[in-house]
Amino acid sequence: MPVVEGSAPQGVSATGGLSKPSTAVERACLRSAALQTLLFSSLGALAFGLSFPLSSDFVAGWPLAFVWPALLAAAALRAPSRRFVAISIAPTFGLALLAHEWWMGDVTGLGMPVLVAYLALWMVALGILVRAIAGPLAATRWPCIVALPVALVAVEFLRGDLVCTGYAWFFVAHPLVEWPAFAQVASLGGGWLVSGVAALFAGSILDGIFRAGRTRIVSPIVGVGVMLMTLAFGSMRLEELDSHSTKSGADDSATFLLVQTDLPMSNKLDWEPEAQIEDFLGFARLSLQGADAARARGESIDVVVWPETMLPGFGLEPESIKALVDGNYYPGNRYDEAMRDLSSRLKSPMIVGSPAFIGLRVEASRFRWDNQFNSAYLIDPSGKLARTDKIFLTPFGETMPIISNWNWLERQLLSLGADGMSFDLDTAANPQRFELSTAAGKIHVGVPICFEITAPWASRRIAFDGSVRKAQVLVNISNDGWFSTSRAGRRQHLQVAQLRAIELATPVVRCANTGRSAWIDEGGRVVASLPPQVADTLIARPRLAGGTPLAARVGDGVAWCALVAAVVLSARPRRLF
Repeated sequence: MPVVEGSAPQGVSATGGLSKPSTAVERACLRSAALQTLLFSSLGALAFGLSFPLSSDFVAGWPLAFVWPALLAAAALRAPSRRFVAISIAPTFGLALLAHEWWMGDVTGLGMPVLVAYLALWMVALGILVRAIAGPLAATRWPCIVALPVALVAVEFLRGDLVCTGYAWFFVAHPLVEWPAFAQVASLGGGWLVSGVAALFAGSILDGIFRAGRTRIVSPIVGVGVMLMTLAFGSMRLEELDSHSTKSGADDSATFLLVQTDLPMSNKLDWEPEAQIEDFLGFARLSLQGADAARARGESIDVVVWPETMLPGFGLEPESIKALVDGNYYPGNRYDEAMRDLSSRLKSPMIVGSPAFIGLRVEASRFRWDNQFNSAYLIDPSGKLARTDKIFLTPFGETMPIISNWNWLERQLLSLGADGMSFDLDTAANPQRFELSTAAGKIHVGVPICFEITAPWASRRIAFDGSVRKAQVLVNISNDGWFSTSRAGRRQHLQVAQLRAIELATPVVRCANTGRSAWIDEGGRVVASLPPQVADTLIARPRLAGGTPLAARVGDGVAWCALVAAVVLSARPRRLF
């Protein structure tokens, strides 16, 4: 039911606070507003949960990514007070988040509910910010077509990048990669623009339902117009990519053999030496079988890729290996020699995920080191050729935001909620790219490791130096064994990689322990993939990328604009139409 211009629900002050009801009619209005708020919030939380993958293959709920922001905004605007915004949104969206994050309970029984509560508070912040910009359904402030995209992108930017190192998960843009024509706008302004356009359309429909006067008419027209322009751009971009792909040949692509292992995440916690040797031999056999099968089909292989942390030991640094050999400590140089031999048998260099210990030594009968990185090595029969280290650690998995600044407190919390884990990794100042010799000549490959693919800035730094392209392909190696039996989490990780491919106009080949390993083109479409939780190999032949998309030039410009606009609009409300 539309609200009259300049009015507010009975019992609600002009500033959105709850005034004391003086009549039975006002009390009835407040009860009605509260019930409507709870209804909108509950439906919004349900739509939020269903918009993300529910299994490895069920992703049909993606259209609800256009719906849940509107329902959350409706709950915030209809709420009789700001306090009731929190009371209605926190528990409903908390339950939806819990349904998606339950797998973390196998890793940290204490950390999982804390993370869910933290994420739910950001949903509350979104509702309060929408209310601050648009007002409590009183049309004296900015319409929802403005308030919702500004607030949504600002909150996603704060949560996903600026606050507590960022947790870039559960963004509106992620499931929308399932609609390729719509998601192509990410090449202009990144995933931020995808979320913003989706929220703009949702806000325009909200204005058409709840606003009055010109806003009720103009807002939906603008929203539909923006949606049509977005789809037109996306269709043209996909057509251009397909046309280019048809014309290109073998000299415009490289061939990767992706080796998907199926190891439980416990290999990071208690991977015993006997199991390390047995598992390594299994990875090697799988690699040789995949290479033999490919060559039997007449296919050449430019590089073989293993997932994150699949190489046992302390890395391949010569000084560290020497310390192990001199002290007769396991594993000595056995994995260095084994990788050289395997690369020779494969007749191909290898990219393999491994820890890297710098300055490894023995002091007082204990191993000490100067730095420890989560790394990827490029190896050939001559040994280590190059190494790249993570520039962004996984929040709550490799580092504990804020708390990691106090070692004692971190140790106490880990002993309570994640016994066996340790957050002692370092981050590199800059990423390195690997140079490969292929049929297309020398190419450069960027390697975002695991959760780095979820951070727009990290992936962008790996693929580009400013606006200069430094990598023609991104090889995302990951250990998704952390997802336990949750295949939905694995599929969401794949969706994020698809979004990165679009916004960076760069193909992504994804090699993940327990899956899903995949080949993604620069349009974000999955060309080929492996099912999760099976050991297998996959051939990927991505077309080499060139040029610099606008999204790489503007970086997080769209997000910064939304953040500034959120501050300005919430402080200086006014009418637009």
